[in-house]
Amino acid sequence: MTKNAAVIAPHLLVVGIDGVRFDTLAAAHTPALDTLAASGVLLPVQVHEKNPTVSGPVWSTVATGVYSDKHGVLGNDIHPETLRNYPDFLQMLRESVPGTRTMVAASWYPIAGDHGCGPIFSSRGWLPALDMEAQPDVPSAAVLADDDGVEYSSARLAVEDITAAFIYLGEPDEFAHYRGTGQGYIRSIERCDARLGRLLETIDARPGRAHEAWTVIVVTDHGHVDNGGHGGDSTEERTAWMAAAGPGIGAHIGQLCHADIAAHAGQIFGLDVAELDGVPFGRR
Repeated sequence: MTKNAAVIAPHLLVVGIDGVRFDTLAAAHTPALDTLAASGVLLPVQVHEKNPTVSGPVWSTVATGVYSDKHGVLGNDIHPETLRNYPDFLQMLRESVPGTRTMVAASWYPIAGDHGCGPIFSSRGWLPALDMEAQPDVPSAAVLADDDGVEYSSARLAVEDITAAFIYLGEPDEFAHYRGTGQGYIRSIERCDARLGRLLETIDARPGRAHEAWTVIVVTDHGHVDNGGHGGDSTEERTAWMAAAGPGIGAHIGQLCHADIAAHAGQIFGLDVAELDGVPFGRR
């Protein structure tokens, strides 16, 4: 490296979109995801047999890189003591690189708050002011909650020195639970793609973008049956998906697992991930 060569620093954005069926994703208009996939990869992901097709267990696997038999989250209601034995990838980064700034924003309370099985991310983070489940129209409340979360996240990502972030969007899952997987469900997926597009535009406009190497991962936790609902072992429920782009990510990656996200995050920042169930992308 020459004396004046610029240092390119690794950065990470993981966006979780809850409850998006893989076959329905293909029917939706998703230009942001399509652009991401064109420069990286978009693959179906099977919910591991050790995890039920329930949000809490799968998002805990995304965060920690291990399955339910280790982190202990078996549903959405109970926060097990064993989860503390497996730090989330943002916590691993903060502990390994002092001074690192991370961010979490989520419209589902257990992701970032002391609710149910949470906090899944130990730092906690932004949550909507209103309890969506207490609203008379939950799908409409989910739209507002996701919009507010992206507004908050974009404002911070635009100006702060944030190295890694996890942002959760829950509208499709809420819509499917209440109204099934028809045309309205497709539109909810398309609105989440527009939110993703805003986040990507924010990253690209950052003042130091020229000196940042961003890895972007977008993932869902499970699918839904036609009338809405999950927790079973049908193909529609067990087939999730993941899209990713960034250094070293491309068509050579043939298979991915939810646990691989934490492992790949560790690799990006030079952390030891040998004890995780997941492996960095391209090694499965």
